[in-house]
Amino acid sequence: MRVSALAVYPLKGGRAVALDEVELEPLGPAGDRRYCLARPGGRAFTQRDDASLARLQAHHRAGGLALEFDGAALDVPADAFVTKSRVRVWTREALARTAGVGVDAQLTKWFGTPLQLARLERPVQREGAALAFGDAATLLVTNAASLDALNAALEAPLPMDRFRPNIVVAGAAAYAEDAWGRLRVGDALLSPVHPCGRCEVTTIDQEFGAVLGDEPLRALSRLRMQEGEAVFGVRYAVARTGRVRLGDPVESLD
Repeated sequence: MRVSALAVYPLKGGRAVALDEVELEPLGPAGDRRYCLARPGGRAFTQRDDASLARLQAHHRAGGLALEFDGAALDVPADAFVTKSRVRVWTREALARTAGVGVDAQLTKWFGTPLQLARLERPVQREGAALAFGDAATLLVTNAASLDALNAALEAPLPMDRFRPNIVVAGAAAYAEDAWGRLRVGDALLSPVHPCGRCEVTTIDQEFGAVLGDEPLRALSRLRMQEGEAVFGVRYAVARTGRVRLGDPVESLD
């Protein structure tokens, strides 16, 4: 088995950034989900709220963040994040700092609802691991052959970006990830947390930011139910930090 794709999501819910290599830190891939948008009151704003968030591209830049959305650009310097805040992701709250009103105004214009841009200040603990703004666990691993098997059950094939993985593994049998334990990936060691239950985000086209029908959830609900959830991919924690590169070997140790 080998690493066939790597990606991070600098802003929770935003567009993926494909990489040739990445450092896996205790919080997961470096630069992954260290920022998010938040509604008044602190709840995280995600593609479940607005599918067009998939079109928001974020890049780290000199300690700040560069944003692009439908041809418009916004540079947010590191010193803009001054206001202490709390951001709620599901039932947990992370300490954060939010940018100024000018940034808020631009985001509100883009998405038509009041929003703030938040930068992670202090991670929280969930399921035994420190987390940034991810939903659960520190990273997601998927299997390329499993997507091939799922696509065989669909009328129209779907790309892997529907599942928003950090690491894609090639060279394994379809759904072999069900039996994987700890994974040695490049220089890093990963510990399994749980299979990834999927939500309506998988029905959103990640290029155009629009819901396109009810697949793959309908097929997963028929083919891949585990403990009441339609699953695809496995969530992992970083047991040993290290660098991971495209083409690196992947070994299941258990």
